Amino acid sequence: MTQSKSGPPPIVYILALLLLGGGGYYWYTNQGKLPSVSLPGNSTASPATTTAPAIPLPDTLPAGSSVRIDGSTSLARFNKRLGEAFVKQYPGVNYSWKANGSGKGITALMQGEVDVAASSRPLSGDEQLKGLIAVPVKNDSIAILVGKANPFTGGLTTDQLRDIFTGKITNWSQVGGPPLPLRVVNRNPSSGTYRLFADAVLGGADFGTGSHFTTMSKDVTTELLQRLGTNGIGYANYSEIESQKTIRALPLDGQTPGTDSYALVSTLYYVYKPDASEAAKALVAYATGPAGKAIAASN
Repeated sequence: MTQSKSGPPPIVYILALLLLGGGGYYWYTNQGKLPSVSLPGNSTASPATTTAPAIPLPDTLPAGSSVRIDGSTSLARFNKRLGEAFVKQYPGVNYSWKANGSGKGITALMQGEVDVAASSRPLSGDEQLKGLIAVPVKNDSIAILVGKANPFTGGLTTDQLRDIFTGKITNWSQVGGPPLPLRVVNRNPSSGTYRLFADAVLGGADFGTGSHFTTMSKDVTTELLQRLGTNGIGYANYSEIESQKTIRALPLDGQTPGTDSYALVSTLYYVYKPDASEAAKALVAYATGPAGKAIAASN
């Protein structure tokens, strides 16, 4: 007699049907898509300024308190004048500042080497996630610069400016000037102005490369101006260069920097941590209060 083979118990078939039905329902309700995953450290938050809490301006500060600033060269003159007024308001406070560029200033702040960072760009999404707070302290124009002896006496359009800094235009004759090789003197990538210029003018394109491009090893505006010579072009915040006698600012789309209709305008910031010292928060409050606004307007 041949022994018949017994199949799985009926309960197995019932469980299988339930699993298949449940999986099909899940796929249907989720349209067959995998769930999205947000990875830490890859924030897509827009580089906007974190809303800063209101900081009251104290009547006094303890003697021996200190405030250290590093960051944007665009705020060097403002930092100097603000500091002079701040220590008069709060005698006994030690105030010091450097201008090594926005990126280096923000890095120094995160590493605890300074109390406030001066920045010519907004905070990135990742910097906001790390808890940094930025407050606007003044506005400025980004001026397009040539040496005073440069024979080009016209202005540029935004399209021409983009083509110069992406490397498409390499001779001043291509923008209505004399037949003279054009040299680009670019800021150091640690500069906040470098990043703002790239976003506003290049529109996502890369800076050009080649023998006619020079990128500064440090974010030092004075050295950049010295390198312009008779055929170079560069850029800097207008408040840094308006009193310089060795360079000229070119009109852009028919407008000159410092006027209301000029297109390239940047906002400059003070950046601090939520747990900043009382003196550091007092400086931020002073910079954004009536005294700081008066200095910014005169600067």
